[in-house]
Amino acid sequence: MPAALAAEHADGVHEGYVSWYDLPGSRAGVCAHRTIERGTVVTVTNLDTGAWITCTVDDRGPYSGDDKVLDLHRDDFARLAPLDQGVFPARLDW
Repeated sequence: MPAALAAEHADGVHEGYVSWYDLPGSRAGVCAHRTIERGTVVTVTNLDTGAWITCTVDDRGPYSGDDKVLDLHRDDFARLAPLDQGVFPARLDW
């Protein structure tokens, strides 16, 4: 992975890979990040396609792999990339 893709460029901008989850009780519109304050609205842009959505940080993670910076709910991920792709490079703005 290019070093720039995993770099945090400044407050309010983060780039890296986004993965998905579907846990009991989870819902579309929320996401998980390791450090962004809960309740923060984040714009997630797929760097491969330019497609974007917003979600609200409501949980912590992802914890599987240092290259992943955000977990999206399964339904939100599917709006930006095929589920079987597993991850996509993204820019997070908040």
